[in-house]
Amino acid sequence: MPLVESQEDFNRYKEFVRNSEFAKPMQDPNWAKVKNNWSADYVYVERNNQIVAALSVLGIENKDSGYFLYAPRGPVCDFKDYDLVDELIKEASVLKDKYNAFLLRIDPEVIFNEKTIYEYKKRGYDFRTYGEDEHSFSQPRHNMILPISGMSEDELFKSFSSSTRRYLRKSFRSGVETVLETNVKTLDKFYELTKIMAERQGVTYRPKEYFQRLIDHSGGIIFTTYYEGEALSSSILIPYGDKVYYLYAASSNEHRNKMPNYNMIWEEIKWSRENGYDYFDFGGIYSLDSLDGLYRFKEGFCYPDMYSNFIGELDVVFDREKYNIFLAK
Repeated sequence: MPLVESQEDFNRYKEFVRNSEFAKPMQDPNWAKVKNNWSADYVYVERNNQIVAALSVLGIENKDSGYFLYAPRGPVCDFKDYDLVDELIKEASVLKDKYNAFLLRIDPEVIFNEKTIYEYKKRGYDFRTYGEDEHSFSQPRHNMILPISGMSEDELFKSFSSSTRRYLRKSFRSGVETVLETNVKTLDKFYELTKIMAERQGVTYRPKEYFQRLIDHSGGIIFTTYYEGEALSSSILIPYGDKVYYLYAASSNEHRNKMPNYNMIWEEIKWSRENGYDYFDFGGIYSLDSLDGLYRFKEGFCYPDMYSNFIGELDVVFDREKYNIFLAK
């Protein structure tokens, strides 16, 4: 059967995903517990009674277009094994009828490659990639990812931009301190800082229960930076595979000149290196412009211009009319 339908198959599926070099936290079955208002289905391909490819598919009703299926950062296999991925997608096609879906979207964490895009378009799939509005993708197409294995702490520090090193030294002199604490108290502090930051930036934010689920089901850990007992910045990291993902961060309006965010990131990088991870993923960026504050902050650690260029989104279109409505929004 193409879909996981028994506990035995689910256990096999989890074991395959969690031991695969291609797995990402959003493809882990536990991600469905984080995104608990989405449907969840698990598709796989077998060879000789062994799972060789997997796709965790979430779904949600789209008000204007219909049912949207999404396999974030899938599939769990080599994306350049075109025939295998094609077979996996065909197995997932049963979800079209199950939900009356108009689209299955897959956005692998794979570097941009024109030949790869050509191979999928040749098989009849839509591919949204370079040239589209960067804000139109389900996830940013660019990430800042810092390699941290095989380098000493001093070598890592020296790899940062001169301004980032200067801000870090200022944070040391200012007396801020970053600690790893993951409990109800620190989640409350993180959430209060999230509300402060959202108001400052004029953006929305997720409910506290969502962040609790990240901790409970995806192994989220919280780092918090303090000055004289006051929490100035905080972030939630997800360690998974060979990476640590810097997923959410927030900061106070107070004492920003003490550079608490820089101190926090540096302590997180050191922790990741000491615990055997190979990469520290700073997360997505929409702009590669040095005038953009988020890019400038992350680029100071991933210096110079150490950004990814992911391939984009493979769209399996089931209903072209509804798909066009979806893209037009």
